[in-house]
Amino acid sequence: MTLDNIWFTYKARIRAQVRLAKNDFHSQALLVWYAFCGAVLAILTIRYPQILGSNTDILAATLAIALLVVSLMVTGRDFRGRSIEMRRNYLALQSLYRRAQQNSPILSPQEVEERYESLLDEVENHTTLDDVCARVFHTGKLTSRNPSLVELARAGGYIVVRTFVLIFLYGLPLGITYYTLFSRRP
Repeated sequence: MTLDNIWFTYKARIRAQVRLAKNDFHSQALLVWYAFCGAVLAILTIRYPQILGSNTDILAATLAIALLVVSLMVTGRDFRGRSIEMRRNYLALQSLYRRAQQNSPILSPQEVEERYESLLDEVENHTTLDDVCARVFHTGKLTSRNPSLVELARAGGYIVVRTFVLIFLYGLPLGITYYTLFSRRP
């Protein structure tokens, strides 16, 4: 086991913690956004019962059920709790790395390895993409595992796809509203 293993693991876990925290934020924001849109739709259907066409009642009920199911799924994923645990873990890994790097007399190489393996087992593992993104977006010194061109493309593609998916999810209710209000023929 080398110091590199500890360093790469804690860098990847930092990236995993950031990913989980962003997932928590966006999942909560999207749930609130869709709940707000559903509430506005419910209010509008009182005055305009067929605002979305003849199936407005079915569409509104489907939206409410979908929102319930998605909220249960998001709750089950526990992004916030997992993010907090990942943060605790990478801080412990960072501390171990610094102590091992200084050849601390308190820790023998075997104790460092045992502590590292123990920390690996404390939380879920980061994803391969977390490792790739940590290496691609790392600033500073060159590392012993510099990203390949394929990994650069993979990390960049991930960021682009994630951004477009979020834009689509946030914009979907606005797009439906626009289509509903402006595409009808008189």
